[in-house]
Formats: sequence, structure tokens, C-alpha cells
Amino acid sequence: MRRHTAAIVAAGSQARVHAAAYARFATLVAVADPVGSARETLAADFGIPRAYDDFERMLRIERPDIVSVCTPPALHKAAVLAAVAAGVKAVHCEKPIALSYADVLDVVERAECAGVQLTFNLQRRLDPVHRFAREAIRSGAIGEVHSFEAHCPNLLDWGSHIVDLLLFYRDDSAPADVLGQVDVSMSRYVYGALMESASLTSVSWPDGVHATITTGRDRQHPVLHPTVPLGVIIEGSRGRITVTGDGCDVQRFGEAGERYDAPSVRDASTWDHGIDPAIFQATAAAIEDVIEALDSGREPVCAARLGAAGAEIIFATYQSSAARARVGLPLDRTAATIPEGIERGYWNPVGETVSTY
Repeated sequence: MRRHTAAIVAAGSQARVHAAAYARFATLVAVADPVGSARETLAADFGIPRAYDDFERMLRIERPDIVSVCTPPALHKAAVLAAVAAGVKAVHCEKPIALSYADVLDVVERAECAGVQLTFNLQRRLDPVHRFAREAIRSGAIGEVHSFEAHCPNLLDWGSHIVDLLLFYRDDSAPADVLGQVDVSMSRYVYGALMESASLTSVSWPDGVHATITTGRDRQHPVLHPTVPLGVIIEGSRGRITVTGDGCDVQRFGEAGERYDAPSVRDASTWDHGIDPAIFQATAAAIEDVIEALDSGREPVCAARLGAAGAEIIFATYQSSAARARVGLPLDRTAATIPEGIERGYWNPVGETVSTY
């Protein structure tokens, strides 16, 4: 079978992660980024033969089988749709999918109509720590699951992973509704996208299980949870599961527990370009799965519909906060966004910060 060709749109840190995976499973033919030093460095480091300053030109000339989109979030939709229009077989895009729920649905629907396999790099679905946690839930290690408590810095970027993991742990069963509150006391830009200062999301499923997600980096929220500042706590009738980047702890009431340590190196001083090796490993697994799914015709692990389901919860949080009401699912595609809410006076931020998380 012919080895697939691949190209990458953008040449930042996540592009490096994708490039490392394609170097193993496909033939990298090109990278595009308007910043010359970035694209030339990535091309040199991974032996990519051609580098472009314009991704649409790259797509027209190279006609790759697979395209990874690693741009800032505001460009995800344009880059994905350009790849779809160019006739690629598959697109693997970084999260968040888009900056509005309407755009999320538009991207997913247009790729599907064109017959293009679209996936989003919610790679933690392939991380062994989270797979261990899901299997512990499935096996009844903590009895009947009652609730989830999750914490992360922001909802749209970091929260894309957190929300996706909650759905993953629940075998992607559809929630019934979302109740959310969003604080936008400051304009916080993460990778150029406007995020909340802090938020609280309550998700309910028809079977009575519920999840609470908190976000924030303000001085009022220096540590969102005393022992789990970033991760998920799962409460069951016979115990508790705690999942963080370091591993997974299964605690059983009155019985011996179990610990699964993350297989990747946790000493950040040794990380390639400061990137957690778990991200390299799980993204490589995701891209390998993208290629296998493309060849076999089965649904990929990170299928677009699953990413859209997580995005629905995020934008339902914004809609609930704007409407001051619980929001039933499925969500209307015109759901509120933070920029629109600011324009309408729902939130009145003072000051601005720019960061990557």
C-alpha cells in the first residue's frame, strides 16, 4: 500500500508534535507558515522538502493526502475548509475546533459532505492514563459512578480536553443539559482567542450522573482544587478515581487501591522544546489511528462528531451564562460566544492579558 503524503499548516510547537508523528507513519512533503524562521526550522528538523509562506498555495501545489492544521484557533476553520476544498483525504486539526458553535457545525458538516475524514487532536483519548481510568470505571472498580469534578485553566482551550475526557469516560453518552456561569472580568487571550477569567459548568446526563467543571487563573483561583489543580476526580458508590498528568489513582472504600503512573518522563527539564512527552506520544497514536482509519474506512478515535459534542458543552456554558438559564441539549447553533456577549453587555472586562494557557 502506498505511504500517504502529509503536509502541516503552521510551524509552532504543536506542529512539531504532529511532524514527529508523520515522520513515523507518513511522508511529510511540505509545511506552510508565514513566519520564515519557523517554517524553515521545522522543515530542517524533520527533513520536510518544501516550505511555503501561504497554506492555500501549498495545498494547490502539493495536493497531500493528509493535512494537519496547527494554526492559532481563529484560523482553524479557514485552514480546514481550504484543505477540504483542495481535495485532501483527511484533515487532523488542533483544538479548539472553532470560535463559535455555528462554525464548529459548519466545519464538521462541510467536511462530511465532501467525504473528507475530519478529526480533532483530542489525543488524550489515546493516552494510557486516561484509557486506564476509563477501564477502571467500566470494570466497576469504584462501583456506580455518581459524579465528576474537573479543573483546568480555561474552558475553550484546555477545557476542550477536559470536556472530551468526561465524554470519553462516559462512553460518549449524550448529556441532557448544561448550567453555566462565566466571569469575564478581564479580557484573557490564549493563542489569540478570547477566554473567560473563570467559569463554572454543570453538566447533567439523563441517568442522573453529573459533572462540574471549574476554570480560572485569577488570584481568586490560584489553586482550583487543593490536591488536583488540573485533572478529573470521579466519585463512585464504592470509591474514587483521581486522574492527573502524573497518573491515575483508584481508591476503594475499605479495600486496597491501585495506582497507574504516566509512562512518560515527568521531569520538564528534559522535555523536547518544553513539550510534555505525553503529548508527543498520544498525538503519534492519534495520527497513526487517523491513517489506519483512512485505510480501513472505520471511524477514527478522534472523529469530528466527538469533538463537536465536547464543543457543544463549552458553548452551552456561554449560552447558559448569557441567558441566565439552564440550556437543554442539543444546542442551537446560534449559541453565545464571549466576544458577542461583551458586545451585548453581558460581560464588561477591564484590562487584558495574553498567554498560552
